[in-house]
Amino acid sequence: MDIKKLKKTHPELLEYMKANGFGSVTIGGVKVMFRRLFDHEGEYTSYNDFYKKFISKEGIEGSTKRLGYYRTSVRTIQGFDEFDHFPNRLKFAPVQYRECSYDHLNPIFKGIVDHYKQVALKECKSEKSIRVESNAASTFLYHMQRNGANDPFGVTESMILSFFYDGCKQLRGCSYKTKIKTVLKATIKTDYYAECTRIIEDMPCLKNGRKNFTTLVNDEIRIIKENLQEGARNDLSLRDKAVVSMALYTALRGTDIAQMQINNIDLERDLIILTQSKTQQPIVLPLRAVVGNPLINYLLNERPRNLDIKSIFTNVHDPENPMDSSTIGGIIRRFFEKIGIRGDDKENGIRLFRRYLASKVLENGVQPKIISDILGHQSPESLNPYIYTDIKHLRECGLSIEKYPVGKEVFQV
Repeated sequence: MDIKKLKKTHPELLEYMKANGFGSVTIGGVKVMFRRLFDHEGEYTSYNDFYKKFISKEGIEGSTKRLGYYRTSVRTIQGFDEFDHFPNRLKFAPVQYRECSYDHLNPIFKGIVDHYKQVALKECKSEKSIRVESNAASTFLYHMQRNGANDPFGVTESMILSFFYDGCKQLRGCSYKTKIKTVLKATIKTDYYAECTRIIEDMPCLKNGRKNFTTLVNDEIRIIKENLQEGARNDLSLRDKAVVSMALYTALRGTDIAQMQINNIDLERDLIILTQSKTQQPIVLPLRAVVGNPLINYLLNERPRNLDIKSIFTNVHDPENPMDSSTIGGIIRRFFEKIGIRGDDKENGIRLFRRYLASKVLENGVQPKIISDILGHQSPESLNPYIYTDIKHLRECGLSIEKYPVGKEVFQV
């Protein structure tokens, strides 16, 4: 941050907001934050530090809604000062002002989390996965610290149980436990590995609460394909048709579709070649006509030309920026609504396409390893939920009960 520079340039931000139709309340909130920044100059070291010292404490007495306005105003100023970003009513997320358990950890516990981060980076784990698992472990270790443990040797079974149960109900589930275990297992070859292993063994057995995956049925797939045919609908943009076609026929993750660049498309060999955002693993998929034709149609007839960005899919309201990955889900949901499927509060996100592909090829006898490669899974266990829904092959594992007498009333509805 550069407050001296900001004192000179801040009128530029206010003038921009006024010229671009921002309301008086929004502009007023930014003005208030400018005044506080200037009044307390020298009393903070960063925008995060400023927010914690002079804004967040007001949330105790003030409303949560008002605190949200303050947070947005500070983020707007930081974007302008540090990132040359002018507000455009789209989410700006280089900073999030939230209390973090990691910041309160002592050096020993903080070192365990830091060690995991280094190991995970070497294993090319995605940034998001590292962040989520580190946050879960930090929360766990901070709970141990608050209960009197200053290192893994001081962690008792009762402390561990109190993290997962409050005496009446379960507080955290199996997935949370798995994230913590991942971080603790990374202590191998360190002085704390034996104790971290003991902590893992003392964790309670938690039932995996994941339900069977919802997937698309054949009739829904038929309706989707009919509506994607050229000339079938005029109420869908070329971008949305290209996105839905790619999701249906490639089963790529939404983040990979949103971040796909023009150089990821090899038209000479009809291939899609990219590095997955979640696993950082390369993947090569065939570029079939049902995917390539809608994509070319969008690039030639709808996507603005002469853009500096290399992303294929751009933001409709701000073409100079790539489409956000969260937009993909909205495109899919709107598409389902227009063609009249997946209503009545049924699940309707992009994951349905990945699940349909996995379930269908499993049903047709394709080996799990091949399916994992197609879906870009890093761990073979990621395919288990799809296997659980493979009714065709699960029936083959069923045992007849003909030899066992069962009363008729058992089968009465």
